[in-house]
Amino acid sequence: MVMRFQQVMVSVLASAAALWLPSASAGSFGISPLRLELAGQVRTAVLTVRNDEDAPALIQAETLAWTQDDGQEKLDPTVDLLVSPSVFTLPPRGTQLVRVALRSSPDPTRELSYRVILQEVPPEASPDFTGLRVALRLSIPLFVAPTTPASQDLAWSATYDPSGAIVVRADNNGGAHARVLGLTLTPESGTGPALQDTVAGYVLPGQFRTWTLQNNDKTRDDSIASAARYRLKANTQQGEIVAELTPAR
Repeated sequence: MVMRFQQVMVSVLASAAALWLPSASAGSFGISPLRLELAGQVRTAVLTVRNDEDAPALIQAETLAWTQDDGQEKLDPTVDLLVSPSVFTLPPRGTQLVRVALRSSPDPTRELSYRVILQEVPPEASPDFTGLRVALRLSIPLFVAPTTPASQDLAWSATYDPSGAIVVRADNNGGAHARVLGLTLTPESGTGPALQDTVAGYVLPGQFRTWTLQNNDKTRDDSIASAARYRLKANTQQGEIVAELTPAR
């Protein structure tokens, strides 16, 4: 699979600024694959980066350690991986192979997680350019398998937040990551709205992630706080998970 990025804003501020400026400029390039996996016997992976524009693009590549601290994404510098080339120029409509090599040893029992960052360096603007130049920044997940077999192990719970919405939490007690593609929460009584979230996200080993679900159908009078128990259906990369939840108040 190839992912294409075109006119991508690297931050909310940049997106907002573009609304007020005469023009915005950004490149466009594709990358494949969308995820990298390494192990003790497979210590090198290759990314293919393709330029979809008629102008060259200068790209910087780096690797960062990826963790989830108290449910929040965290990226830190690392020497565990080597990326080559770390700086390169994509020719117009051309491609570049980027190799990522594992320098350290895998963990015995738990999968390690990293991010490969590809950052576009925008060219110097001409004196008469009055718009906004936007640099693309792509983040590719990379996982290093442990030396012993490991799998995900998600434990689900739920609480009500002060607004009445339901916060669903998934704790990964396993040694490998889980990827949740979407989830649905349905009152066990059969009355009240079904609550959904279709935003995909990873839950790393030993970490947790939360989703806040609320009734956005203003035409219904059903209160999501009226049900005592809910049935959760989570669509994950490893298959569907069904759980019964009693939200804590």
